[in-house]
Amino acid sequence: MPDKRPDNFFGVIERNIRQQAKALGITLSDLAKHIEMTEAGFYKMLSTESIKVKTLRKISQVLKQPIPFFFDDHSSGSVPYRLPEHLTQVAEPSEGYYNERESLKKQISLLESQLKDKELIIELLNRK
Repeated sequence: MPDKRPDNFFGVIERNIRQQAKALGITLSDLAKHIEMTEAGFYKMLSTESIKVKTLRKISQVLKQPIPFFFDDHSSGSVPYRLPEHLTQVAEPSEGYYNERESLKKQISLLESQLKDKELIIELLNRK
């Protein structure tokens, strides 16, 4: 028969999520909304011990802690560790990123236009 006890590794993550949310006065229901999950989906994620890195990243942003915080066992101290505010801010992508992004958007638009033209040519050729 499989062991139904929570995995200690995931138990630490869940406990840190719960404690940090409580320290910030955020209910788990509100946390679920902030990370764009349903409350049921959030609790299912906790009960099935399956959390995606992408989800943990969102949780870390809402709870103002770096991802590694959730893997450390903080149970010895009652006050959750809090990074200085200047370290919790996410760096903005460089200007080059935005320029490349815009360039790629223009290329996509051009390719879509070319595709439409070619589809029109095929349609016209099929009529003959």
